[in-house]
Amino acid sequence: MGLLVDQRDASADGDIVGRDKIENHFHGDRRPGIVEQLLTRLQAEIEQNNRIRHTVEALAHFQTRRSRDGIDGLEAKLQAGGRADEYYDALEKKELFAKLLEKWSLYASAQEIFAYLLAKADYEFNQFVHPQIENLSRIQVNQIVKESIVVPVVGECGGAVFTINHSTAMGMVYWLAEQCFIRWHK
Repeated sequence: MGLLVDQRDASADGDIVGRDKIENHFHGDRRPGIVEQLLTRLQAEIEQNNRIRHTVEALAHFQTRRSRDGIDGLEAKLQAGGRADEYYDALEKKELFAKLLEKWSLYASAQEIFAYLLAKADYEFNQFVHPQIENLSRIQVNQIVKESIVVPVVGECGGAVFTINHSTAMGMVYWLAEQCFIRWHK
């Protein structure tokens, strides 16, 4: 049996804690990131019903298909990359992303968010994933895509005005493949 200690009349210059004390410190000088700033603007646009009828230039860039190697479209890209077996799952995820993109296309800030995320995914894939495709297993490539694209995108938009989950984020990668920005083959 343990020794009982009475602390009713105890005093200290700080807190008296019976077990571990957990403190959370928030620093007021943290600047919100680009997506966070755009999400704030998007919320205001929604509240004011401020819609647009055109596509912002940064997003229009990704909506124009650009074939460089004659292997056009998602199915052909996956087949050329030895990933034909994932076509139907990829198509479903790509459609999830396309529907989200379409749904939010009436708001300039949402378009800017998608343009930012697409540019980030395009950059990460083409700079860090694609150069290694021949030397890595499919699982290793998937891991890099997950760590460098999917998880960061979900982290930036996971619970905001609109939600991007892991399937939708991967759908964005497949959407970029459909548009010929991403190649699963050398």
